[in-house]
Amino acid sequence: MHDLINDLAQYVAGEISFNLEGISVNNKQHTIFKKARHSSFNRLRMKCLRTLVALPLNAFSRYHFIPNKVLDDLINQFKCLRVLSLSGYYISGELPHSIGDLRHLRYLNLSNSSIKMLPDSVGHLYNLQTLILSDCWRLTKLPIVIGDLINLRHIDISGTNQLQEMPSKISNLTNLQTLSKYIVGENNSSRIRELKNLQDLRGKLSISGLHNVVDSQDAVDAKLEEKHKIEELTMEWGSDFGKSRNEMNEMNVLEGLRPPRNLKKLTVASYGGSTFSGWIRDPSFPSMTQLILKNCKRCTSLPSLGMSEIKTIDVEFYGGVVQPFPSLGLLKFEDMLKWEDWFFPDAVEGVELFPRLRELTIRNCSKLVKQLPDRLPSLVKLDISNCQNLAVPFLRFASLSELEIEECKEMVLRSGVVADRGDQMTSRWVYSGLQSAVFERYDRLVSLDDQRLPCNLKMLKIVDCVNLKSLQNGLQSLTCLEELEIVGCRALESFRETDLPPMLRRLVLQRCSSLRWLPHNYSSCPLESLEIRFCPSLAGFPSGGLPTTLKQLTVADCMRLRSLPDGMMHPNSTHSNNACCLQILRIHDCHSLVSFPRGELPFTLKRLEIRHCSNLESVSKRMSPNSRALEYLEMRSYPNLKILPQWVSRRGLSAPNLRELRIWRCQNLKCLPYQMKNLTSLQFLNIGHSPRVDSFPEGGLPPTLKFLSVVNYKNLKTPISEWGLHTLTSLSTLKIWGMFSDKVSLWDDEFLFPTSLTNLHISHMESLASLDLNNIISLQHLYIGSCPKLHSLTLRDTTLASLEIIDCPLLQKTNFPFSAHIPKFRMSGRVMYSTGAGKEMKAESHSTLSMHSPIRDLV
Repeated sequence: MHDLINDLAQYVAGEISFNLEGISVNNKQHTIFKKARHSSFNRLRMKCLRTLVALPLNAFSRYHFIPNKVLDDLINQFKCLRVLSLSGYYISGELPHSIGDLRHLRYLNLSNSSIKMLPDSVGHLYNLQTLILSDCWRLTKLPIVIGDLINLRHIDISGTNQLQEMPSKISNLTNLQTLSKYIVGENNSSRIRELKNLQDLRGKLSISGLHNVVDSQDAVDAKLEEKHKIEELTMEWGSDFGKSRNEMNEMNVLEGLRPPRNLKKLTVASYGGSTFSGWIRDPSFPSMTQLILKNCKRCTSLPSLGMSEIKTIDVEFYGGVVQPFPSLGLLKFEDMLKWEDWFFPDAVEGVELFPRLRELTIRNCSKLVKQLPDRLPSLVKLDISNCQNLAVPFLRFASLSELEIEECKEMVLRSGVVADRGDQMTSRWVYSGLQSAVFERYDRLVSLDDQRLPCNLKMLKIVDCVNLKSLQNGLQSLTCLEELEIVGCRALESFRETDLPPMLRRLVLQRCSSLRWLPHNYSSCPLESLEIRFCPSLAGFPSGGLPTTLKQLTVADCMRLRSLPDGMMHPNSTHSNNACCLQILRIHDCHSLVSFPRGELPFTLKRLEIRHCSNLESVSKRMSPNSRALEYLEMRSYPNLKILPQWVSRRGLSAPNLRELRIWRCQNLKCLPYQMKNLTSLQFLNIGHSPRVDSFPEGGLPPTLKFLSVVNYKNLKTPISEWGLHTLTSLSTLKIWGMFSDKVSLWDDEFLFPTSLTNLHISHMESLASLDLNNIISLQHLYIGSCPKLHSLTLRDTTLASLEIIDCPLLQKTNFPFSAHIPKFRMSGRVMYSTGAGKEMKAESHSTLSMHSPIRDLV
């Protein structure tokens, strides 16, 4: 669809604008579109249109609205549609009844929309093959007439949490291939035996509400075992285990729901029986790779995955099979608080236990005392959490590459012991396949030197190990380590005597409250990213500087930090051999920081953020006039910033790639960069709370702007009429807050807005009395707040989708002529949605709201 739209746009030499209002073309091009077959929203009379897809219009808007009247007009105009997609749009209540007139429709996508129900007229869509209703969070019911759509092949209702049951007659849909879920309701109209005739179902199927199955014979009649193309199956009962639950009936229902032999993944949730059916551990499922048994609280016997009452997993778990679970790849045990022992059958020569198991997770099994199997040949990831008594041997896990250990206070992380330094016994990791290790809340970890980690380790993360005091020589042997994160290790004081691993590329130090000294020698490793956060005792960087390979430096919430590292700057000389390649620099909340190192910020810098650094000198002294790589610049709560870098010089533009500029709470800033209009890549400009700025730069703003926010510039003298907004042909969002305290009106009646503007926010205008928005032809979302004297509001009656008026007392006394074409209306916290034709209400004499409709052919 995107390629089609692009080709069409190129065909008419770029003079087409695709948006909710439509396609704007001249008369010569009108005839081209009469024969169009595929389009996004349009307003031309294309009666032969086959495909209509509503694409998102505004990247900065969370919601996209389509009025019911517009939708009804679209349906009535395009009777030949085969494909209709309104995915992601807010639709009031339900689709219009006219949807049933699209007799040729094959594909209807309403996913992630706000519909509550479908009209009965959808029963007329006899040719419909695909119906997508996924993530329709307000959908409560499907019409019975869906059973008449015998050509349906795909129904997706995943993520419809308020849907309570399935309609009757769904068994008529014998061509159905995709049914994401089937809900058994409380009445007999949605009995599970309706699945009997749907023999062509395939892929994923979720069956919920199984506690509502009264007659277990219905489960047998569903004939799941004959649906050989189903690969993933979920069976779910209700989460309420009250007295109304019939244990024997649920056991019979589960027995009757035996799945097909080719099943790969099975989930059984909230099952109320005390035992599982024999088929669930039957070796006749050769393709089974994942089995999840969740919240089965009443189960007292095997299989025993995830059961809170289980004490022992014994031979019954393996079902007497010589090689159980030959295809199982993922195994999880969670919240088994009484589990003490895991039995492993005697080894048979040439036979592996769990031969394809790649991931093993054991969490919150605090009483488990026996060690894990000592041979899992395919194990790649091991995750153990809150298992204080579990022993981990690591003797024969030859494929293990990821290890995560959390809150295992008594765990012994030793694979063996060797004699060293006389009679002293130390630990050693005797296997070398491990590449990733995470130690979290592991109180026994005091020194890395004691652990002797495997030399092939590539990633090491140590989190909240409060007794870790020393790294010492523990890192030197990690010759392959590329990422190191140390977080919340409050006893760690120094890196001073530590040499970093030779291949280290990323180093993160966070919440190490006692850390005072950083490593002295960075030159021995190709470090690319250094991140230091919440280390309040850190006073400075070592004199050795940083490696020339560094691309990203983040320093945040280091309250005592007085200096930044040498090596992050270029000398002023353009002939310097300094190879610094820093691309991202973030300095946040470092109040003791006073100055930058000598030299200029590197030419390679793409992103610069300085926030809440109250004593730092102005960055403008350290920025090169040739910052051509810069894409993002943010200055926030930066009192020493008096002037921004002047990117435009006699030699021409020097920041051609700057896309986003944020200047916020810089109280001593005197002016914005001159000739900003020459920043030809700038798309996002957010400036606010800089009271000394009194004028906009000469020449206006860059024409590439998409988002413009000007907040609390109380001394700004340049009127909005001189901002050149009409030249900003890409502008979609405009925010004007807290300005022009003496203005009763922001612009005159002749003021022009860009045709691309869809979002407008106006707030905290103390003297504003009237607001005329009649000249904004594409406005969809309007917010007006905290304007105490505003009493007159004039709007164009177009496709306005949301209107919010907050803390405007004079307007709030008005009875608004609330029309059906505004789906969402909010007044001081009260949200109202239109449900039909609007009602004209008489306005009070001191307040007026006018709506004009000069263009009637908009769809």
